[in-house]
Amino acid sequence: MNIDGKALAQLKVFVQACQMNPEILHEPRLSFFKEYLITMGANIPEKQAMPEPEDIPEDIPQQAPKPEPTKAPTPEPTPEPTPEPMEHESSEEEEVELDNSGVIEGEDLLDFPLGDSEKEVTEADMDKANDIRRQAMSAMSDGKLDEAIKLFGEAVECNPHSAVLFAKRAQTLLRQKKPNNVIRDAEKALTLNPDNALAHKCKGKAYRLLGRWEESALALAAGQKCDYDDDTQDLLKNVVKPNAEKLRAARLKKETSRREREYKAKLDRARSAKEARQKAYEEAKAREAEAGPGGMGGMGGMGGPGGMGGLFDDPEIATLLQDPEVVQAMADIQSNPGNMMKYMSNPKVMKVISKLQGKFSGMGGMPGGMGGKTSLISSILNDKSGQMYPDLSLLILPCF
Repeated sequence: MNIDGKALAQLKVFVQACQMNPEILHEPRLSFFKEYLITMGANIPEKQAMPEPEDIPEDIPQQAPKPEPTKAPTPEPTPEPTPEPMEHESSEEEEVELDNSGVIEGEDLLDFPLGDSEKEVTEADMDKANDIRRQAMSAMSDGKLDEAIKLFGEAVECNPHSAVLFAKRAQTLLRQKKPNNVIRDAEKALTLNPDNALAHKCKGKAYRLLGRWEESALALAAGQKCDYDDDTQDLLKNVVKPNAEKLRAARLKKETSRREREYKAKLDRARSAKEARQKAYEEAKAREAEAGPGGMGGMGGMGGPGGMGGLFDDPEIATLLQDPEVVQAMADIQSNPGNMMKYMSNPKVMKVISKLQGKFSGMGGMPGGMGGKTSLISSILNDKSGQMYPDLSLLILPCF
């Protein structure tokens, strides 16, 4: 079966993602793949379920009651929880005791012929490549590894589309313990033939030399699926896989620890916010109890539980005072009482003025005429009493 190289690359990325986060396999759309892995004897980690901080019961009122017309206190910022000291983030190799016997440093890539991938290979080219390949195999058998590598390079130039040539050169380079060059030739062979067992196994053994245990395990297992042999299975089972499993377990443990820290931080933030709301609620209740139902304040005796004679308890007025058009109109009238004529045909502005007149009609009245109306508007927009609403801009600013 010939697998498209692009599809193979995408599969490789997906498998690496599953290695980093096995919980991906619990995605409902991947149930078919998870069932397949289970039938192959794979051990799928259980999905970890954590309650979200939002599950904390909120029995505290979200909005504190309107305080009495005394000077509004400056709200205290919600305290940020003090972060716990982060654990030492060491590498996986430092955290896990691995058997690194036989691991070596990687070498630089050598300038070996890779052939012209665009070349159209003739029958004569293939015959020549096969002849040179036989010479290279003979040199390899005699232990003349440098000569064999040189001959495989000549064969590759004759037929750059032969996966076998690249795999055989990778095998020769492996005997010289040049893992980085082995990986390059093996990957080239696998782009030409993804089912080349020798290329998979050479790649896996090269990763083993570099101490890249998880990648080694994947490559060796792929080679065993293509062509099983006892020696490779022994290497995979007794050397590579134990180290790979240790690294995987350590990574999962570290990831779980990180998630637990983040979850605890969320709980702390939610708890701090809840305590702050509780404190604000209790302080507001205490101020309301001190003022009493007949408490007066601000704007010349227009006090009360709702402030300004309950003016802001009227939901319609509260809504209208959030309308930028109304706010701008009232500010315009305040700056010049004669400007009120411009808004006589504006139903929203006139409704506000009418409502305001109605609110204060039973509270000793207010000066008549246009001046009285603008005086009231000025009082609302610029109340300097330091009582309930010392600055209506607190209500108005969010509109802009």
